[in-house]
Amino acid sequence: MAKVLITHGVPVKRFGLLWPHEVIAPEQGKAFTREELLGYLPDCQAVVACGPMDRTMMQAARHVKLIVCYGAGFDAIDVQAATELGIPVANVPDSVTEATAQLAMGQLLALTRRICALDQALRAEGSTRDQFTMGQSMGVLLEGMTLGIVGMGRIGARMAEFGRFLRMRVVYAGRSIKPFSVAGNARRLPLAELLRVADVVSLHCPYTPQNAGMIGAAELSLMKPTAFLLNTARGKLIDEQALIHALEHGLLAGAALDVFATEPKVDERLKKMPNVVLTPHIGSNTLGTRNLMAEQCVQRIQDALAGREPQNLLNPEVWGMAR
Repeated sequence: MAKVLITHGVPVKRFGLLWPHEVIAPEQGKAFTREELLGYLPDCQAVVACGPMDRTMMQAARHVKLIVCYGAGFDAIDVQAATELGIPVANVPDSVTEATAQLAMGQLLALTRRICALDQALRAEGSTRDQFTMGQSMGVLLEGMTLGIVGMGRIGARMAEFGRFLRMRVVYAGRSIKPFSVAGNARRLPLAELLRVADVVSLHCPYTPQNAGMIGAAELSLMKPTAFLLNTARGKLIDEQALIHALEHGLLAGAALDVFATEPKVDERLKKMPNVVLTPHIGSNTLGTRNLMAEQCVQRIQDALAGREPQNLLNPEVWGMAR
């Protein structure tokens, strides 16, 4: 019987599929401390990583046959260290596609139709007469606009489908040309050109040290002052100070952010802006999605413990030498 460590208190019901293996997890909503993790790791054979895993942790995980990232993003896991130590690392990217793309589209609709700002206005004390006056607080119609997808992967492709359903034109920027089955009729553009032509820019690329701050002051200056920026990927893709400056000076019509450069801290200036929609990193935060994430993590772990190569290995070169 193996021991499986879950680093944070995520919904664990579906992890019951690991029986008869022992599952070690904190109370839901809590997280093990770093010291607690370092104490558990030496005795575990698999880890579900819901937060950072650094080299020291990898070194403590001397019997671990697989680390599986609880989700798609793996920038908090030191995959290079794991590779050097011969530890396979996998993720579960398919599980979060639908929920994250739906959130991005929900944010876009909330932003362009001013749903959050008008909701707050109606709840405020005083008369609401002006709120019901025709021609007040008008929003923006998405039909005919250009949606720019930065990162045409699983989530970006789904977001593109939503955009086409709303009769938006779709363009995308990415490292490679995507097949029609992924991109549909979207046209690939260099990032700079995409920023110039898009009415909505939605980020769906993974975070790497190379693309940190990829949307900075220079990039924001290319965008239309009537354009909107969405980020449901990773906060550090955007130079947040440059974004705040652009919003404060009317260089951008609005932004919707689910992720932040220094989360859980959110800049107070963003909280005060009526043309900004903020959510606390909830891209995969539906019960159905979390259950699917658990099921896919379980499958990766069961495969690894049985000697079968798990899906979505991030360092497949180490599988042959896996411990």
